[in-house]
Amino acid sequence: MTNTEQALPADNQWDLLVEHGAGLQLGFHALWVEGDDPAEVARLFRVDEDSRVECDVATLAGTYKGPPAKGIWIGPHTAGWTHLFVFGLSSNHRVFDSLGKRRAFQIKFWGEVGEGLEPLYLHVDGELLGDVNPPYEVGGYMSLPEYRAFTEGLALDPDGDLEHDVHTLWCVVGRITGRFTDRDWWTASRTFYNIPADAWPR
Repeated sequence: MTNTEQALPADNQWDLLVEHGAGLQLGFHALWVEGDDPAEVARLFRVDEDSRVECDVATLAGTYKGPPAKGIWIGPHTAGWTHLFVFGLSSNHRVFDSLGKRRAFQIKFWGEVGEGLEPLYLHVDGELLGDVNPPYEVGGYMSLPEYRAFTEGLALDPDGDLEHDVHTLWCVVGRITGRFTDRDWWTASRTFYNIPADAWPR
């Protein structure tokens, strides 16, 4: 994607999530992982291969009343990237230590209660490098300033408007990966897997 400072999606990313996310506006855990092989990434999460179900997000929501205890809904995002919605894992779970040297960008939204919206974290090779949140003001502090170009023209709301901020962080990821979400993205079928309770013993 070129002209990252001008690249904006055709549709508001929060509005699409509300329209198509089947309740994900109440809370979600999203991950974008470098690589074109969702099955390989799924194996790194130690999924139950026999639990595999091909479905869209609406079917997923209708099948599982409330989020599964642990699981992932995974599929292609765009060339070079795989997307997951993660269920039942914390944002600092040690599964992220298993993803290798590929980049993994993570957003966790807790809804309107509790911790609200966590930063847009970047993990590489088992290490949390920091976040790529846009600064609150032009030229302001960034944890990872090498990603500043992807935040040009975007800013988080100083008053904490969560809907605005979710849209903004998804825009940053869209610029980095080269694809914003759209209706085709939201209505695509992807693969759901359970993660067995004993896959990640404490």
